[in-house]
Amino acid sequence: MSASSKSSQPSQQEHLVHWHVVDNELSLAIPQTISQWLLDSDSLTARIKRHCQQNKLGDFSVHVLLQEQAPVSEDEAVRLQLAMGEVALIREVLLYCGDLPVVFARTVIPLTSLSGSQQQLAHLGNKPLGEFLFSQPDLERNGMEVTALLAEHGLYHEVLSYLSADIALDTGQAQQQKPEKLWARRSVFCLSHKPLLVAEVFLPDLLACPT
Repeated sequence: MSASSKSSQPSQQEHLVHWHVVDNELSLAIPQTISQWLLDSDSLTARIKRHCQQNKLGDFSVHVLLQEQAPVSEDEAVRLQLAMGEVALIREVLLYCGDLPVVFARTVIPLTSLSGSQQQLAHLGNKPLGEFLFSQPDLERNGMEVTALLAEHGLYHEVLSYLSADIALDTGQAQQQKPEKLWARRSVFCLSHKPLLVAEVFLPDLLACPT
């Protein structure tokens, strides 16, 4: 699938998303069926591949929705310690088990991070980012944060719009399947001290299956 022409310009509502740093109290408050996915610090790509196989859902695949250089949101700039409005490489994808979309991911890569071997990050195509990251010996992961996206959040509507377009749901069907909330997490990964921000939204069909 070719990358969408949809703009990655941050939503005006995005500032309403409040990300929570993971601690023991928060971990206990999240339902176990969700926390098993949300709080796992190992490779999400590897876990989804196992999930596809164990539940006989079909092959794992990556569908690129968008990849372009664009200004980061204010929140992303703060998290990556960038100047407000700084341009970065934005990549948005859906991860699939067979025909089932299970995770939406948004990656923000500062242009200064695209040097040396990290230039490969700009040329992944339909290859999973996680497979590349977790194969790097110098990978560091900093400060996992989680949130529950609600209908008032811009990212919630962005994810649902991508789902509707990508699996060709008509408007009526999409309305019926709107979840109350979408659980999400994000982390800063560093390769050779070069940061990138990865946000992952776990879709209802993934959480409905046995782990």
